[in-house]
This record gives sequence, structure tokens and C-alpha cells, in this order.
Amino acid sequence: MRKIKLLFFINFITLFILNFLINSITIGESWKIFHVNSLIGLQKLLESSFIQSKIDIDIWYNIFIPVLNQPILFILTALSFIIFFLLNMK
Repeated sequence: MRKIKLLFFINFITLFILNFLINSITIGESWKIFHVNSLIGLQKLLESSFIQSKIDIDIWYNIFIPVLNQPILFILTALSFIIFFLLNMK
């Protein structure tokens, strides 16, 4: 278990440094490269959903666009840190 913790810690540090050194691709760009139709379908689903008619904010533009504009290395860094943190909770 100690080796796994060390591996996630090294992964976190490496991704954290690379996040600032490399201008990485965003989540939305990578999603567009892999399957653009599912991205368009998600937008259509969110804009025509029952939830959208009940709340006053625009879910797509206020929540999903900022998330999709995040660099993918930043998200991987955050996930690596969360896993490292969860492994150290004892």
C-alpha cells in the first residue's frame, strides 16, 4: 500500500508541475476530438431538460462551459490529489 501512495504522490507532483509548464488541451477540445456528437447531444439534453425549465440559470453556459474550458492536466492533477488524499486517510 505504501508503494501505491508514493506512486500517486509522484503522479500528483509531476502533473502539477506539467500543468504550469505545458499549455495543455482543454477537456472540451479533447471531447470534441474523440466524439463531437455526444458533446452536442449533452448540450441539447441540458438545454431542453426539465431541470432547466425549473431553475433560473443557464446550466450549459454557467456550469458546463467553464468546466469544459479547464485544461485536462489540471483535472488529472486534481483527481490524482484526491486519490492520494483518500489513500492517506487512516
